[in-house]
Amino acid sequence: MITKSERSKVEREFLQSLGKRMASFGFDETPSGQSFYWPFESGKWAFHVSFIPHRDDVDLTADVAIRLDSIEDLVNEYDTKRNAAQKRQSMTIGGELGNLSEDRPHRWTLAAIDDIPQVSDQVARLFETVGLPFLKAHSDISTLNRVLSSSDSRDKLLCPLLGPRAMRAIASAHVLDENRDLTLLADQLEARLAEKEDVYLEDFRALRGALSKNRSRISEGTPVMRTGLGSTGGK
Repeated sequence: MITKSERSKVEREFLQSLGKRMASFGFDETPSGQSFYWPFESGKWAFHVSFIPHRDDVDLTADVAIRLDSIEDLVNEYDTKRNAAQKRQSMTIGGELGNLSEDRPHRWTLAAIDDIPQVSDQVARLFETVGLPFLKAHSDISTLNRVLSSSDSRDKLLCPLLGPRAMRAIASAHVLDENRDLTLLADQLEARLAEKEDVYLEDFRALRGALSKNRSRISEGTPVMRTGLGSTGGK
C-alpha cells in the first residue's frame, strides 16, 4: 500500500530508477519534470511518464513524442494560444505506448515501493519494443508531413487537436518543399477549421499567409530564411 504522504517519494524514486534504464538508450538519465529527452541535430525525442494516484496505489502511463525544430519554430511564431514556456516544450507528434501498440491505454501499478524495480523494467521494455521504433520511424520530415496531413484516425491520434495539427501540416509541407503548391491542402484545412469554428483558425490563416509570401519571394529569387518568417507573434 502507498499512502498519500508517500506518493511523492515513490514517484521520485520511480523516475530515478527508470532514468538508469533510459540512459542505456542514449537518453539523459536525469528527468526534466517527468520527461526524459534525447536531443538530435534537428530536434529532440521525449519519453514522458504520467502518474495517476489512487487511495492505496499509483498507476502510471508512458508516452513518446518527437519535436522537429523546423516545424515547431514556424508554428510557434504564429501560435497565439501558448506562452513562451509552452512553446519551448511543444512537440510535433506523439502517442501513449498502449495506444501505439494495443489501440488502448496501457497502465502499470505501483502498489508498494518494492514494485519500483520490476515496473521500471516493464516500462523500459515496452519503450524498447514500441516507443523507440516509433521514434526512429517518424523522425524524418517526409513521414511527419504524411502523418500530419493524413485523414486516417490512427494518424490523427498522434497530433489530435485540429488547429495545431493543421498548422503543423502546412508548416511541414513548407519545410519539405518550399516550392510545392500548398493551396489545395491549405484550402481543405482552412475550410475544416472554419466549419468547426476552431480557435486556431486565425493563427492558421496568419501562418498560411506568411508561407504564401515566403514562396512568392522564392519564386522571385529573393533570399529568405526557412524559418522565422517575420510575424509579430514571437516564439
